[in-house]
Amino acid sequence: MTKFSSKITTSEGRGLSSEIRVEGLDSTLAALRAFQPDVLKAMNERIRAALTRVMRRADSSGPEQVKGGYVIRSSSRGKRAGMRIVAQSRDAAIFEFAGTRGLSRMGGPITPQGAAMVRWLDRDFGKPGRILWAAWDREEAATLREVKDAIHDAERQLQRHLDATGVGY
Repeated sequence: MTKFSSKITTSEGRGLSSEIRVEGLDSTLAALRAFQPDVLKAMNERIRAALTRVMRRADSSGPEQVKGGYVIRSSSRGKRAGMRIVAQSRDAAIFEFAGTRGLSRMGGPITPQGAAMVRWLDRDFGKPGRILWAAWDREEAATLREVKDAIHDAERQLQRHLDATGVGY
């Protein structure tokens, strides 16, 4: 009989993306879908609630133009299954990532006005990933703890269900 256990790691890069990777969760998710979809739904709600706190901190930390510019996107299929916080509005995306490459959209050097804007953003708000990374840094420990707890609670409930019913998986 399968024992369900996941290991959670985080990537430390400060590039355009980063992730919390949960190893060993695939078999748990498949079993939850098959045997206990309500437990899966509750686990996802708890994870979304943990990410919502990070998203709200990001929304409240930036200038007025970026307020409400972040959303949580989720996918339950494929290699990128999971949840992520993204800068959805154009203003939030520009504010977060302006100056990441030093090139314009067409591949050439940015204009003097664009360079001035990037210098202002860097000086007053930090390097790219300005708002979301700061929100993550403040909420990381609590968020990781809540995500781990949600996953481990779901795994325990699934294991109890499979043990009680005698179903091998």
